[in-house]
Amino acid sequence: MTNSSRASMTVVPAPAPAAPEPAPEPVRRRTPRRARWLDRAGWYEPRSTGTRSTTRQAEALNLALSSPPTTYRGLIVGTDRLSGQLVCHDPFVAYEDRLVSSPNAAVIGDVGKGKSSLLKTWGTLRQLLLSGRRVMVLDKKTQAGVGEYTPLAQAVGAPSIRFTVDGTGSRLNLLDPVIALGEADEAAAGRPTGQMMLVRAVLAEALGRPVAEREGKALRTALLAAARDAHERGRVPVVRDLVHHLIRPADEAAAELGLETSTLREWGFDPAFALERMVEEDLAGLVDAETSPDVQLDHPSGLVHFDISALPVEGPALRIVMTLINTWQSNMLARRSRQLMQTVNVVEEGWHVAEGALGKVFQRNTKLARGLGLATLAGFHHISDLPPGSAARALLQEAETVFIFGQSLRSDALACVELYNLPAGTEDTIMNLDRGTFLLKIGHEPPLLVQHIRSAAETRLTETDSAMTGQPR
Repeated sequence: MTNSSRASMTVVPAPAPAAPEPAPEPVRRRTPRRARWLDRAGWYEPRSTGTRSTTRQAEALNLALSSPPTTYRGLIVGTDRLSGQLVCHDPFVAYEDRLVSSPNAAVIGDVGKGKSSLLKTWGTLRQLLLSGRRVMVLDKKTQAGVGEYTPLAQAVGAPSIRFTVDGTGSRLNLLDPVIALGEADEAAAGRPTGQMMLVRAVLAEALGRPVAEREGKALRTALLAAARDAHERGRVPVVRDLVHHLIRPADEAAAELGLETSTLREWGFDPAFALERMVEEDLAGLVDAETSPDVQLDHPSGLVHFDISALPVEGPALRIVMTLINTWQSNMLARRSRQLMQTVNVVEEGWHVAEGALGKVFQRNTKLARGLGLATLAGFHHISDLPPGSAARALLQEAETVFIFGQSLRSDALACVELYNLPAGTEDTIMNLDRGTFLLKIGHEPPLLVQHIRSAAETRLTETDSAMTGQPR
């Protein structure tokens, strides 16, 4: 290419790049105002999606989880007023778990606070239906002319063994062989093991004083003779046999002691006349004949209901019959100890065994609880009602399961605090307990504030206001 041709060519420049369009200015909007009540309710907070979990895994999220007030082992008593959790307790299970060393329990509180409802439900019905145990009730309270536990006994199909002073009720022989023998061995027939103490206690009540030494020797000789004579005749000895041998001792018995027959007879006069008077007056129709067939521990329902509501509070009849029933039961259980059958003994009015020789016999039988598989649940109104050193106060002191219901008097509340070593100030709590609410003290554990709970059926069977309201149950 020539220079001229290069000169004639025209150079066209490249087009300049287009300038970028300016970004649109953002539209400014006014921030909406939050409603204060929605803000407090958390309406504006972001909602997170839930995560699948299990109850056991989620326990760790509850940092304020409280431990249960009692173990789950046992029968339901009620609910803890502080945590709302169930409170379960059973005297036999607590003994097995080493929480208590005695299965006996005491229930203390003013009239109308709910003691009977607790004894009827937790102490009787639930023991029968849920634990399959045998329950024996000493029923002193009167309701519509019969014992207060009669409707409950009818509900489970158990008969009521009723004791009266007019001779129309059941009888429990003071010289029943069950009481006399420690075992069912016929070779031991006539040995007054345990029975001599019971007869002495009854005589002390009749005489108004302890049995003297010479009277005791005549009594023992006559008791052996009465048991031996009845055994030879093929029948059971009764109180009149004992009276007969006290007044007419055998010459051989006196000779063995190196005494004249008249001397041995003189030693036995006062005991004989006192026993004779008692069985013809105070105890007529109660302990002066063979034990009635209906007095037994083997009813299929498991409940043995002793209705002693017709016995007078004044006089010795009530205390003697209560102690005699307890002794008969203890000896019967001793015979059957190999069966390992647990038994609950409910005593609604424990203050009747407060004093005297009979109370000591009752207390002695209660001390055999562990060997017999027997738990005694006794009800009391006030600790101040019981003399210091009495058998009933000993029952309270030895009980390691205690239910304390409301006490209206500060002195009674303070007595509970002192006897069971409760924290200072607990007396105010006791004085302000509502009906059906109580403090539960188990062994050395701190007391629990518990609300007793009942099913609808239990409520119908345990209410005792029909006489006041004029309405049937």
